[in-house]
Amino acid sequence: PAKMITFPLRGSSKESTGIRLWDPRAHSVWWVSQKTREPVAMTRKADSVWDLTSHALGDAPYAFIAEWTQEWRISGQDIRCDEGEPSEEAAESVEVSSDVPAGADEQVALNGFDSAADSASVSAAGTVKKVAKQKSPLQRLGKDEFVVEAQDMGQFAVDATGTRVNLIIADRIIVEGVTVAASDGSWGPVVLQCAEPELALPSAGDGSAAGDSSRVPAIWIGNAVDLEFGTIKQVELVVRVRRRDWRIDPSSLGLCQGTDSGALPGGGCARPPPGPAFWSVPLPMPQSPPAFARCGDRDLVLYEMHIGSFTQEGTLKAATAKLSHIRNLGCTAISVMPVNQDLLRANSGNPDCWGYDVISFFAVDSVYGTPTDLVSFVAEAHRQGLAVVIDFVINHMMWGADSFVGPQYFLDMQTTWGPRPNFEVPEVRSYALAAAELLLSGFGFDGLRVDSTKSIRKYPNDAPDAAGAGLLGDIAALCRRAGKLAIAEDLEDGDGVLQFGGLGLHMQWDMAFFCWAYEALTHPLDEHRDLAQLKKGLQGLSPARSHPLRGRVLFMESHDTATSDRYGRLAAAVHNGKAFMAPAEGEQGQAGADAFQKLSGALPYPSAAAVEGNPFAARRAAIGLVMMMTAPGVPMLLQGQEVYECGAYKWPRGPALDWQRVAATSGNAALWQTLTRNLIKLRLTSASPSLSPLVGDGVHVCHAHGGVLAYLRWAEVADSRTPQQDGPDLALVVLNFTNSSFPMYELGVPPSSQWRLALSTVNGSVLSAGDVADIKLNVTPGKAAHGFACTLPVALPSYCASIFLRTG
Repeated sequence: PAKMITFPLRGSSKESTGIRLWDPRAHSVWWVSQKTREPVAMTRKADSVWDLTSHALGDAPYAFIAEWTQEWRISGQDIRCDEGEPSEEAAESVEVSSDVPAGADEQVALNGFDSAADSASVSAAGTVKKVAKQKSPLQRLGKDEFVVEAQDMGQFAVDATGTRVNLIIADRIIVEGVTVAASDGSWGPVVLQCAEPELALPSAGDGSAAGDSSRVPAIWIGNAVDLEFGTIKQVELVVRVRRRDWRIDPSSLGLCQGTDSGALPGGGCARPPPGPAFWSVPLPMPQSPPAFARCGDRDLVLYEMHIGSFTQEGTLKAATAKLSHIRNLGCTAISVMPVNQDLLRANSGNPDCWGYDVISFFAVDSVYGTPTDLVSFVAEAHRQGLAVVIDFVINHMMWGADSFVGPQYFLDMQTTWGPRPNFEVPEVRSYALAAAELLLSGFGFDGLRVDSTKSIRKYPNDAPDAAGAGLLGDIAALCRRAGKLAIAEDLEDGDGVLQFGGLGLHMQWDMAFFCWAYEALTHPLDEHRDLAQLKKGLQGLSPARSHPLRGRVLFMESHDTATSDRYGRLAAAVHNGKAFMAPAEGEQGQAGADAFQKLSGALPYPSAAAVEGNPFAARRAAIGLVMMMTAPGVPMLLQGQEVYECGAYKWPRGPALDWQRVAATSGNAALWQTLTRNLIKLRLTSASPSLSPLVGDGVHVCHAHGGVLAYLRWAEVADSRTPQQDGPDLALVVLNFTNSSFPMYELGVPPSSQWRLALSTVNGSVLSAGDVADIKLNVTPGKAAHGFACTLPVALPSYCASIFLRTG
C-alpha cells in the first residue's frame, strides 16, 4: 500500500510543537502568526512535509506562505483591437464594454485569472479593457494576477508597423519564462523578455508610493509580430511562474477571514501576496461526547436538518435547544447538512447557506459556532435518544481552494461546483480519511452521509476513478469498524456497486423511488399514474440485495429536490401539476451533474396559501408520506415536511422551519404533525414479540390496477428451526391514487380471519391525521382474488392511504 502521512489536530495544546504543512510543490514555505506578522522559514523534511520544530503554536491565528512553480496555459483567447477613436468616457474608464472601438494610440488588455492548476490548459473568460496610455502598469493590472496587452508599434515610431504582445504580471509572482503564439499556429511562438524595472515604476496617484518596489508589477515584452494591429484574434500564452500564495492549515479546527494588510516585515519572504483570505485558528479539540448506543438500522427514521435555517439564529447552540421537537415526532436519527467552514457563510456572515462550498475538511464553520458547540449538539441529541449522521463533502471544494489549500490536493479537471480533489494522491486520501475519523471519533457522529459519491468514484468527465472508489471503500471500512453508518448519496448506482458490489457502504439515497412516486402523485390526470413503476419503486432497483431495508434511504422531499427551482415541495408540485424545473431550449445538461442539476430555469411557484387551500394537494402528498413510511427502506423527512411546509426556498438557502407552525394546534400544520407521529409510531411498534411488519424487508405487491395499489409487508426474523404458532405479522397497505371512492373494494389476502384498520389518511371526505376507531374487518373465506384464497372487503375514500394489520 502507498505510504500515507497523518494529519494531527492543531491546537490541542497551546504549547504544541512541530508545526507541519504537506506541500510537495513548494520550493520554500514560511509560517506567519497574525500576532507578530513575522514570516518564519520552515524546513523541508521527508515526504514533502515542511516542519517548524520546537515552535509554540500559541493562540493567535496563523497561515503559511508557499513559494512554488506553476505553468499557465491560456489557449484560444480572443483579443479585440478595432480601429477608431474611443469615447471620452472610455478613455477615462478602466473597464468598459468589449465592443467599444479601440484607438491606435491605446492598448487593449485582457484580465488575467488565477489558475492554480499545474500545466492546465484552460480558457480565460476575462474582461476586455481599454486602457489609456497615461495609466501606469499597476493601474492597468488592477486586482488581476496578470494582463495580456496588444500594442500598435506605430505608437512608438511613425514608420513602425506590426503588433507587440506584452504581459503585465503581479509583483508577487516571479516569472521564469513566457511564450506567446497564434492559436491557429500561423505565427509564433514568440519568446517574451523581461523589461527593465524602471519601465514598471508606478506613476503618481496610482495608490502606491513612488519607488516602492514591492508594488511594482513586472512587464514582459516580445518582439513585434508582422501583423497589422487589430488582426490578432486569438493567442496561446504559456507562462512559467514562481509564485507565492497564502495557505491555510488543512487540519486546523477553525478558520477566520483575513484582510489585505499590506506588506509583511522582513524575514526572508519578500513580495508576499496580499491577504491572506483566511487565517487558521488554533482551537482546542473538545472532549468527545460520552459513548452512545444508537437504535438498530430497522428502527431508523431520519430527519434531514439544516442548522442554518432550523432556527432563526441559525447556530448550533440554538439548534441544540430545539432537538426535542424532532424526538417528539418519533424520529430516531438526524441527518445534518454540512457543518464545515463554508465560503458563502464566511463571506456573508449568514448562517442560512447550505454548506457545500467547503474550504476545509476539518474546520467547523465559525458562523455556526465552535467545535465545542458541535460536540454539545451531538451529546444533547444522544441524551434524547437521537443518532446523528453528518453530511461529509469531499467530492469538491470551494472555488479558489486550489490556492488556499494548495494545488497539490486537486486534479487539473474542475467540477461544476469547484476543484476536485485528486484521490490518486495518497496524502489526499489520508486527509479525507483523517477528516472522517475526526467526525466519527472526535465529534461523536454516528455515521456519514457521503455527498455525491458518484463524483468520487468518477472523474469530472465521467470516467471511472479507481482511487476514488477505493477511498469510498476505506470510508465504509472505517465506519464498519467503529459500528457507524455509511450512507451514500449516489443517484446513478442502480446496480448497487457501492454496496454488495464491493465498496461496502450500508445504504444509499434512492432517487428512483422518489422520481416514480413523485410522478405518480403530481400528474393531474388519474389515468396517467404508472402503478408498474411504483411497484418497481417499492421493490428497489436491486431487489436481490441481501442488505436489510433494501440498503436504501427513502424520501419524498430532500434539501436538493424540494427547492422551488427543481421538484419543489410535494404538495406544491401536486398543486402545480408537475415539477418546477424548466429546461433551457436545446440544453443537454452538463457532464458530472446529477439528474435534477441538468436543467435550468424555473416555472412560477405557487403561494403557500394557494397550496394550503387545495385539498387534493394535501391528500395526495399524504399518500406519498405513507408510501415512504411503509416501503422497505429507511424513511427520511425533510425539515418542515412534518408541518406541511409548502413555501418556496431556493439553493443555497433554506428550508426555513416555521416554529409557529410547529406550535399550531389546528389546521394542516397540526394535522400533518400528528399524521407524521402516528405513522412513525405505527412503523416502529409491534403488537407481538416479533418485529413490526413495516420495518422488515418483505414486500409483495398483490394488486396494482385501476389506480389502486396494494402491497403486503412483513419482517421475517425467526430462524426456520424455531417452532412458531403463526407466521410473521402482516400489514396490508392500500393506496387509492384516484378521485373515485370505493365503498366496498375486495382485495385478496393471505390465509386469515380478521384484519384491523390501523391508519387512514382520510376520514369521511376530509384529510385525517391517521387516527381511526377500532375497526375490525372480517375476511370472506372461499372467495379467491389476486392469487389468494380469500378476500378482504375494505372502504377506499378518494385519494386515500390506509394501513391494515392482520389480527387473526
